[in-house]
Amino acid sequence: MRVILLVLLLIYFSPVLFADNGRVVHVAWVENKDGSISNASSAEHSLLFFEQRNQFLQYKDPNNPFFKIRYSKLGVDWTVVHVLALLFTITLQILTFRRINRRMRESRFFKRWSYRFLKLVLWFAVVLGNIGTIWAIDYYNNQIHFRYHKLNDFNGASISELQSGLHNRTYFKSKESTILGNQLFIKSENQWHTQRVNPVLHFEVNKDGAVFFKSDRRYFKPHPDSTNRLAPTQLFIFHHLASNGQDSAVIYQLDQKQLMPYHQEVDHAQRILLLVNGYRPISTSHNPEKALQDINNKGLEHPNSANLIYRNDFYRYWPHLEMVEPLESRLMPEKIFYADGHHSVSSSNHNSLIQFVSSASFYPKPCKGPHTCSTTKIANQQKIRTYNLLATRSNKKGFMKRFYAGKQAGRNLLQELRKNGNNTQNDTLYVVSHSMGHAYFLGMSTVLRGKVKFGGYFAFAPENPKGKKIQYVDWPIVYQYGTLLYGPQRHAPCQQDGVAPQWRMSGLPASQQIGFPKELRSHLGYFNSHYIGYYTWALEIPQGQPGYIGCY
Repeated sequence: MRVILLVLLLIYFSPVLFADNGRVVHVAWVENKDGSISNASSAEHSLLFFEQRNQFLQYKDPNNPFFKIRYSKLGVDWTVVHVLALLFTITLQILTFRRINRRMRESRFFKRWSYRFLKLVLWFAVVLGNIGTIWAIDYYNNQIHFRYHKLNDFNGASISELQSGLHNRTYFKSKESTILGNQLFIKSENQWHTQRVNPVLHFEVNKDGAVFFKSDRRYFKPHPDSTNRLAPTQLFIFHHLASNGQDSAVIYQLDQKQLMPYHQEVDHAQRILLLVNGYRPISTSHNPEKALQDINNKGLEHPNSANLIYRNDFYRYWPHLEMVEPLESRLMPEKIFYADGHHSVSSSNHNSLIQFVSSASFYPKPCKGPHTCSTTKIANQQKIRTYNLLATRSNKKGFMKRFYAGKQAGRNLLQELRKNGNNTQNDTLYVVSHSMGHAYFLGMSTVLRGKVKFGGYFAFAPENPKGKKIQYVDWPIVYQYGTLLYGPQRHAPCQQDGVAPQWRMSGLPASQQIGFPKELRSHLGYFNSHYIGYYTWALEIPQGQPGYIGCY
């Protein structure tokens, strides 16, 4: 029970809700025999929006012996077609080398060395040829065979049965996408098929009110007189054909799974506040039985971030009254967005949940009087330096995993900001991150750089702050808040942030690292020094002093 309480301490959890951004919208409808959408006069023209996410769903075709995905390795979904293609090319290669070897045996010295050089060249060609063969088959599977495909295992299935089946790994595999698009699920004559298409869907509404899906595009015209523009998000355009042949188009975009009219707004500069959370534990209950029940129900850890952008704090991570409202009144943003930087503990400097629990169990509690915490007894009563229990060795691989995930979230933030024709280069972004959210936002910033103005970055207790150098020159101001791990003002061992030991962020001047006030002794310690709810002191720093959070 003690281990459970040590692991699960930080923030409260709530379920993920629908986000209005993501690389792919999954949309379904049923067609009549004439190709028109059934019951199109009902809400949303009978288009059913399953979800918006960053992946296409690839049908595994489990009953097709040739295209059934056997296993995934080296970034390739291996099928019998891959194996047959490789066997064919390898057979040709063996026959070719046998012929060269026979001629080598029959040749004299200089000609024999020429054949040896030819064999060396051919070995490189063989390797490249095999790689090319695998790539070609994989490209065919992803871009041609599975791009438009019948779902043979869902013949006669209802919409609800299909939607439930989409989460069954027996039938579907998620494929990450960095470009905007839609995935269609269309039922015609009792047969479902799926299709990957561009972000702009065009529908035709005839004079009788029947709706037909016509085409998909990457570009659209906000007005009939305007030029084509690259779609900033998924759009649904309904062309109403009048009796005189005139076409009046109505453009919609998604808002909480509903079609809302797309309005080209007059662009104006706006201030944006982005909050990027860190690790979300399964439970924060101080009751061991409740914590154990949460683990039994949900597992040891939540899945990694879905890399979507939210308009509300769906995970209830941030202290609203104590932190969000003061930030809002201080920065006065037109819009507030939330990004989820949550990833497994294995991506942190602790490398694993077990290692984290082990270090936390031995770490001394905060001293109540004079500090006697420089050394700590561990197993077999062995005495070691307390600082050695801190996870200060950088987990580069885990950091970069969160960094690259953040790049996807950066694309989705741009998608949110560009809706209704907004020019993001006129917007100024202020960012507050916590813990794992630091690595995640650094990834976001690489996508956002040059596309939005950077106003200020305020990083609270960043996890693995040495993981990657921050581009400090891109920002008017950057501050890091947390305990100090080294230097004359460093905190005592018992006061250190054990969840994320606080080295200074790479590339950040020493004057921009703000130490946790030592007089707040009750808010310091292995877990306490990391808890975001104890960082309200940063909002009390007056204007003009280092660490002030405000507009610059």
